Amino acid sequence: MDCFAMKDGKCSVMKCGKCGGGTCHFHKTREEQAQSLEKVSERLRSLPEYQQEAIADKYYGGVRKW
Repeated sequence: MDCFAMKDGKCSVMKCGKCGGGTCHFHKTREEQAQSLEKVSERLRSLPEYQQEAIADKYYGGVRKW
């Protein structure tokens, strides 16, 4: 499968490691995943500074990765 989560022939998202193919709810191409991550970054950048700072502190060790 052409999925962003496939690593060494196993699914890196699901605990079972099996690929569900087109029926998997996590299935995305690498391009779709890149677009999704960019959309998340845009959303984070649109937040007020204090919210960005709180998110960075809580989830990213104080570093804004967006």
